Amino acid sequence: MLSVDGKALSSQKIEHTIPLMMSIDETFDVGIDTRTPVDDSYKVPFAFTGKIDKLTFKLGPEQLLAEDRKKMEEAVAKARD
Repeated sequence: MLSVDGKALSSQKIEHTIPLMMSIDETFDVGIDTRTPVDDSYKVPFAFTGKIDKLTFKLGPEQLLAEDRKKMEEAVAKARD
């Protein structure tokens, strides 16, 4: 579900995810991190205290670079071993 300021805006079903790369309960947070931290430099929950002037994200075909796709595939293969 996509919500802004606590109001539900949209809800969609994800047919397939990348095994072991995305948790079923992971969240897409903006301005606060409530689940898995991006790195170990902070603890969750973590609220961003700066100002976000603009947020843009593009939905559509995969946007991974070939190099990043290769790393992801290697990580998935390693996780399956």
